[in-house]
Amino acid sequence: MIKYLFILINSLSLFLYSLFSNDGGTTITNNFPSSIKPGQTINVEIKIAKGSMSGFAKMQLDLPPGISVNEIDNKGATFSYVEGIAKWLWASLPAENEIVLKLSLIADPFAPQGKTVIGGKYSYVENSDKKVIEMAPVDITIGEAGAVSDNNTNTSTTPTVSTQNTNVTATSSETPTNTGGKATNNQNSNREPDGNITVQRTIIKGGGEGEYTINLKVNKGATKGFARYSDDLPASLGARAGKTEGASFSVADGKIKFVWVAVPEKEILELSYTIIGVSAPVVLHGEYSFLEQNQSKKYELPAETISPEAHSTANTETTIPTNTTSAVAVTENSTNTNTTSNSGNAANNSTQTASTQTTETSARKDGNISYHVQIGAFTNSAVSANRLKRKFSISEKIQSEFQGGFSKFMVGSHGEYKAARDHREKIKATNHVASAFVVAYNTGKRITVQEALMISNQKWFK
Repeated sequence: MIKYLFILINSLSLFLYSLFSNDGGTTITNNFPSSIKPGQTINVEIKIAKGSMSGFAKMQLDLPPGISVNEIDNKGATFSYVEGIAKWLWASLPAENEIVLKLSLIADPFAPQGKTVIGGKYSYVENSDKKVIEMAPVDITIGEAGAVSDNNTNTSTTPTVSTQNTNVTATSSETPTNTGGKATNNQNSNREPDGNITVQRTIIKGGGEGEYTINLKVNKGATKGFARYSDDLPASLGARAGKTEGASFSVADGKIKFVWVAVPEKEILELSYTIIGVSAPVVLHGEYSFLEQNQSKKYELPAETISPEAHSTANTETTIPTNTTSAVAVTENSTNTNTTSNSGNAANNSTQTASTQTTETSARKDGNISYHVQIGAFTNSAVSANRLKRKFSISEKIQSEFQGGFSKFMVGSHGEYKAARDHREKIKATNHVASAFVVAYNTGKRITVQEALMISNQKWFK
């Protein structure tokens, strides 16, 4: 009797503590189903009670093989889905205290049946610290009729604090970053003005053999939200970051990149990196890119050459003259003969060694970008293109590749994103492939659609 009384008192104490101590704690709830049938689509919601929190935040779902998601209502976030990871990114959270994300949960027709788990977490920045709220894992069975549940809840008033750098690289399988979101009152505040952007590049011989340090001053004006600076870099060379101004630095696909989800408010960004292993002349092509209302804009620098022979004859540090470029913002339709004249200007500028030059150029369109519609990705080796053709009554050619442990199947090949988007919608409506989405390639290498749009200067269409 005393034992049960003790348990009752403890339970009552815990209840009262949670009732009075939960001072606006962040909660995550969802109505995910306990089961879903292969080929079935179920609309669900994720509710985030964030209180008065503002600024950068991210919601992430970790999905098992055979289950994917599509966005329905993202509440102003940038949505992306890549290989089992769905993300919603906010450069600035909505004002309302509760965010309700609406999405479709999709089971592939050939999804492996059995019990599995959906995980998730909500991250935000408070007082320069990254804090993480883990969503309660959702147990879901693939193979039975889906029944929606509303009791999957996770509450935390003491989120995990991480001291790691809070920089985030924006990645997306289809949807590009929207700096203004969908909220009307944010569109004007996030609108970037035309022009008034310059980039200054200075190249200095480094201390090590074959090392050169590149210093950059990016006068970004009032640009906000997603931005990127990149220089071309031969695959045989390496690079390491210096000053990053809060960007995520990476070396991939023949480029060095500084990427910001939310570019700093300061007008001038000072960046630097060091190229390693230079033994022959290297030509640098650089650009500062950003998105304005789902439209790519790009500011290019003229080509500039690093000549090891010239530096080897000097006994002191040598600074290659600075080129400053202010380029015209490029829209999807800006494909004209200016490209030819620009390449000529770039070649001329690379031979100058005496003074700083300012050149106005327009971005060139990259012809190596292609867009395809992915209809499925499977770990089951028994799934083939012919099997998918029969399953979905697809008459066109199905391409396939093996990547990341998945056999990925795609249809179509388009130079324009809008054509691929239309193809995706046709596949969904006519062939009933609910999980179809657009993917992008650059010279045969898979990249995010967001990056492809920026490279090819195309607009995103929902």
